[in-house]
Amino acid sequence: MLTKDKLTETLLTELKEECLTILSLLNQLETPGISETQEDEILGELSARLTHLEIHAGETQKQIDE
Repeated sequence: MLTKDKLTETLLTELKEECLTILSLLNQLETPGISETQEDEILGELSARLTHLEIHAGETQKQIDE
C-alpha cells in the first residue's frame, strides 16, 4: 500500500508529466506550415489531455487536502 507521501509524490509527478505533454501539444500548434489535418489531430489530443488534466488535478487536490 502506498503511503500518503508516496501517493502525493506520484500524483504530482503524473500531473507534471501531463502538463509537459500539454505544453508540447501547444508548441506543436505553433509549427509553421502545419496542415489542417495535423492541427485537427493535435487539437483532438489536446482536448483529451485537458480533460484528463482536469480530473487528475482534482484527484491531486483531494490528496493534498487530506
